Amino acid sequence: MSREDSRRCAEESCKGDCDVPHCPREEMAAAVPTRGIAHLFRGSRLRYAFIVVSSLMLLSPLLLVPRWFGNDDLCGGLCMRRFFLLFPGMEWQDIRHQIGIAAVGAGALLTILVVTFFFGRLWCSYLCPMGGLPELFSRLLHDRWKIDYRALPQVPIRYGYFLTYVILLPAVGFSACTLCNFITIPRLIEALGGGARGIAWLVSTIGAVNLSLVILLGFVARLGRGYCQFLCPIGAIDGVVNRLGARLPFVRRTMVERSRCTGCRKCAEVCIVGAIRMENRIAVVDQLSCMSCRECVIACEWGAIEWLHPPRHRHPVRIKKGIEIHPLPVWTAVAKREERTSPPPRPRRRPSVFRLLLLAGLLLAAVPPAAGAPRETDPDGCLACHAIEGLAWRDDQGVLRDASIDADYYAASLHGNVPCSDCHRRIRHYPHEEENGAVDCAASCHLEEPSEGEAYTHRPVVREMRESIHADGRTEGFTGGNRIDDDRNDRPPSCRRCHRNTPYIPEERMPLFREAFRHHDEACGDCHQGDAWRSRMSGHILRRLLGARWTKQEETAMCNGCHRDREAMAAVERGEGADHRPRPVTARFILAGESYDATLHGRLLASGRDGGASCNDCHAPGGFRHAIRPADDPDSAVHDERLATTCGAAGCHRYADHPLNGGFLRTEMHDADLVPPWPGINPVTARLDSNWVRASLVLVPSAAGFLLIALVWSLRVRLLSGRKRPDLPILGGIRFEIRMLNRRPRRNNGNGRKR
Repeated sequence: MSREDSRRCAEESCKGDCDVPHCPREEMAAAVPTRGIAHLFRGSRLRYAFIVVSSLMLLSPLLLVPRWFGNDDLCGGLCMRRFFLLFPGMEWQDIRHQIGIAAVGAGALLTILVVTFFFGRLWCSYLCPMGGLPELFSRLLHDRWKIDYRALPQVPIRYGYFLTYVILLPAVGFSACTLCNFITIPRLIEALGGGARGIAWLVSTIGAVNLSLVILLGFVARLGRGYCQFLCPIGAIDGVVNRLGARLPFVRRTMVERSRCTGCRKCAEVCIVGAIRMENRIAVVDQLSCMSCRECVIACEWGAIEWLHPPRHRHPVRIKKGIEIHPLPVWTAVAKREERTSPPPRPRRRPSVFRLLLLAGLLLAAVPPAAGAPRETDPDGCLACHAIEGLAWRDDQGVLRDASIDADYYAASLHGNVPCSDCHRRIRHYPHEEENGAVDCAASCHLEEPSEGEAYTHRPVVREMRESIHADGRTEGFTGGNRIDDDRNDRPPSCRRCHRNTPYIPEERMPLFREAFRHHDEACGDCHQGDAWRSRMSGHILRRLLGARWTKQEETAMCNGCHRDREAMAAVERGEGADHRPRPVTARFILAGESYDATLHGRLLASGRDGGASCNDCHAPGGFRHAIRPADDPDSAVHDERLATTCGAAGCHRYADHPLNGGFLRTEMHDADLVPPWPGINPVTARLDSNWVRASLVLVPSAAGFLLIALVWSLRVRLLSGRKRPDLPILGGIRFEIRMLNRRPRRNNGNGRKR
């Protein structure tokens, strides 16, 4: 069918009964089924069904895919948009470290790019909820009060922002997590379900800015894909891969048959990202922007645009006198050596050495093992009384106290190897006075430390604490009578508040212990008898195998025990400034625990991954991890002069000492804009110097106004006309008609119609 016939059919409003040979309308009408389940997925229904299913699997409340990998969102180890950030001074091992932190996300992005290379951007159009859900919501609103971004030069904007996102923003200290649809959309869905974390994120300053961008670039955008066009880094990479494979003969892409195109412009009108423009009344597809959504294929009534392989032109390999000569058969006279059949090899006799070793093993197994005596756990005899249950009484303050000790629990605890008199040194006789039981954590113990050959003591730890910001914390005089006062009233924290005599193997790690030491009864119990020895010493060995006893998650939880208490933190006075006079603390200090949880480090640790930095990793990375000092102290690990060393420790940010990473080192890790504006603690009006607050004052009213007007207008049009009428968007609609459709714009009349 010629191009002239196609246009003649278009002018005559052909219904498939014209006399034009090979009429595409007639062929398509015969090919389209009118019944069955396939008819339900005509149009965009199949794509929308995939988006809904993908949202249920990736987002709250089901979270099927994230929970499969131990996450409760798409951040941390599942992040697909951060591991490729480039910092000045990075080396290959730094890139590998970043990929290792988000290994699942890196694997997911690689899978997306492989699928894109062969089939087009199916992830973006059929599966991604971050772009699909705003598109679905946008389809429900009338087009009049929307913004049409499709006429903008999206390729320069997209890749200009992408280079800024990858190279410039990390160096200046702008966190990629603060401008991310992969956080905003999941938090929005979580908030709609009543989730406290989602609501807290959306009402924070940074969350409000991100939500405003979702509204302006999604909900009130024409076809809802503004974020995908300009700000999505995954889409930018995906577009490059889509373009690279577009000319290969074995891939599927959206292609135009130029001889069939009638210039009707329907494909360009329905393209969700503006990847099609009309040039000389012929549709031209931009493969850097095309999402392979097939909206144009569905809209085209002439079969001029399709998602398919490029046609292959096959020619015979050999032609002689016009006759195709097929390859001649290959006759083989002598089979190759590997094709010969040979008798099976004779079984080789095992060497006699093996038999001797087997016999020696059987003899050793027959020898009975030596039995050892159970370990003595109470040389002072204190448990003769304190192991009795029911030793409870009320003290002078009316507090119920209990002197009974669980012998098995104590033997398996951190101090289970230490006699009672090593800590309660003033108790020499029975009965003893209560005040004689006071404990000094800096005193030495009778237990000899095996590597040094001297008495073990916490004195170096106490000395380090005395030089820290917690110097006034109690380190001695601990009794059962002052425990409650120590927990509730003492500021700063004491040794006992942070360090309890907990079991050597915490309950949550017991399954790991049992898996690692399934054989410890057989391997150790014959010589080292008694539950106390096995419970503690096996735990000691397990600790050495797993690293430090305190995990990063436990360290952070210990710090949050105080720093998540707003009332307690608001009562703190810190010596800041040149004169070091005590001053009330700011919202940044009061909300430090909550703002940390919203950062990448906090989310990594919350998901069980050790790639994030704990509180001590930054504030006390060396020594006994008690030297937490104020930020203005030159010896502090977070002082400006030492930040590069601290951030580069443990192979984290080894490039931190590069001269161009000064902005990165000043990245705010306890940003008050990450948490909700609590009255009296974190008001927005007190932070007008914050760029996020300034941006929110512009974006939030604009987004809320546009969304409200769009909702009201959509209801008005539907109630008055009974259906959704086509209309040009109030912003960008005329520009789209001129630039992309290459035609004179049609004006809107008062009834929502074009003329």
